[in-house]
Amino acid sequence: MDLLKTALIFAFVTSGFGTETKGASFNHATVRRIIDGRDVFIDRRPAAVNQSADRGQEISTGRSRAELLFDRRALGFLGTNSLIKLGEDCFRLNRGQVLINGPQNSCLGTKVLGIRGTTYVLSVRENNNYELAVLSGEAIIGDESESNELTKPQNAADILTLYPTINPEFGIGTSAWGSNTSGEPLGEAAGVILANTSFFLPLRQTNGSNLLYTYTTANGNFDGIWGASSEIGYKWFNPSNQSINSFLVGYDGWSDGNCFHSQVAIGGLWQKDRWKLGASGGIPMDGCANNLGYAIGELGVPVVDLGEQSITLSLAPYLIHGIGDSYGGGRIGLNVPISNQLTLSTYGQYDNLLNTVIGGQISYRFATNGSLVNDPNINQQSPSSPAVLQAQRIKRNYTTLANSNLNANRLIAETPSTIQSSNVTDKRRGQSQDSVYLQAGDIATFDSDGNLLSRRQMSKQQFSDVVIETMRGQNLLPESNIIKLTYQRLYGEPNRQLHTILGSNWRFAARTPYPRLRGANNLVVPNNKIAKEAERIRNNENESEDSNNNESEDNNQNNNERIPNNSSETPTPGIQNIPGAGSTGTPGQ
Repeated sequence: MDLLKTALIFAFVTSGFGTETKGASFNHATVRRIIDGRDVFIDRRPAAVNQSADRGQEISTGRSRAELLFDRRALGFLGTNSLIKLGEDCFRLNRGQVLINGPQNSCLGTKVLGIRGTTYVLSVRENNNYELAVLSGEAIIGDESESNELTKPQNAADILTLYPTINPEFGIGTSAWGSNTSGEPLGEAAGVILANTSFFLPLRQTNGSNLLYTYTTANGNFDGIWGASSEIGYKWFNPSNQSINSFLVGYDGWSDGNCFHSQVAIGGLWQKDRWKLGASGGIPMDGCANNLGYAIGELGVPVVDLGEQSITLSLAPYLIHGIGDSYGGGRIGLNVPISNQLTLSTYGQYDNLLNTVIGGQISYRFATNGSLVNDPNINQQSPSSPAVLQAQRIKRNYTTLANSNLNANRLIAETPSTIQSSNVTDKRRGQSQDSVYLQAGDIATFDSDGNLLSRRQMSKQQFSDVVIETMRGQNLLPESNIIKLTYQRLYGEPNRQLHTILGSNWRFAARTPYPRLRGANNLVVPNNKIAKEAERIRNNENESEDSNNNESEDNNQNNNERIPNNSSETPTPGIQNIPGAGSTGTPGQ
């Protein structure tokens, strides 16, 4: 019977938990980026970008900050006046501050910090105590074997492949515009209602902050008006000032029922903190009499924040060229995001060619796989129960007990209570036997030997300050989106600055095409203006011809000079005085 009980216990503690895993050995850390100067050093010698430090070496900073890559399994942001020493299984922070995203263990005195799906910030204070803030995931501070149990092998994937990516999207909607050109009722002289479809396809995405894409639209109605548009663009995130930049080239073709129009389009856009500054233009490539070329600038002003987006007011001066002349005008627009997928926009404009134009659009976009953003880190954020960790320790202890020939009934009696005592509440309290557990949003202080001194949940302001201090001016992290979701869960919606630092603005802007005129939404010269322009040109030509005739008569009149009177010559009545004419006397005398 005792043998049967022993076998059952062994099967229980080994099934579902797998084998004990030792953390991967450390090889080297590479300097990926230097910020605010060049005060980054390896063993007190100046370091350069792409230079690596091996185990046993030190990486330090002065007034600069550095981005580090640990064996392609973790990223680190080393703060100013900081120093880390690289060991075999962990690094040791001797001064300053470091942020780590990924399974890279750290030594705290005699203890080891192990993590799962985690971004944490470790600091050394003036009294040599450690301060640990967990921004996402979970951490355990204990002996090396316990910490390695939390750092699972699946977390050791190439960290550079774990950035969120933008998924392809389809879009449907409708647009309309009308004009009261020449004082006629709105929409009578020009106007159209169109149904729109679109497809957004990311072609290449790197480091979560660079995107090459194509965007294609088609629109039309039952009145024979239709069009299509295609463009290729490139967007990138600039970490230095945390701005978003984009550039595109495209082609538009559409029919207005009388002529097929085509144009080449170019555009560029700069965005920061949801402010926008852009310019675009279209060059006609057709021979239609009513075509228009255009150039337009845009200033976008966020007026009301709605989570990851804002209601934006746009002011756009423009210049259009058609029927032999150029016309300046201005447009004012309002873009209202109803949700991440539904958008309403409207605008009004005026110039001397089209007069007043009022238009708008409703668009709805949805991803091909149900998610607008694919974040591989979300699947790694499921917390591991302390019961699992303790069951693994029980399995290890069981082997020791069996080898010592202890009574198996003792293990049967202790196993259920040990596992049951390690519930979520105990985990939130942060203590389980000799180890300390921390969840996202926790901050703890340890002495120089790694012993827990205090532990609490960060306040909303404290969490924000940690993010701003460590991540402002840095590249986006693979877990930036997870950190944002953690903030939302704990404190509510982040402010605009946090959305910028954590990449929310980038992820939205990356999948949003430039708001330019496309396809059949392009305006053309109204037919009545073409007729009036033709009449104006004929009148101008007639006036010019009359002016030339009058000028010719004036010249002839000026040339009809009279011969001056003198004692020997008398003018003959009825004869023009033409230079060179005979003057010998009066004929018939």
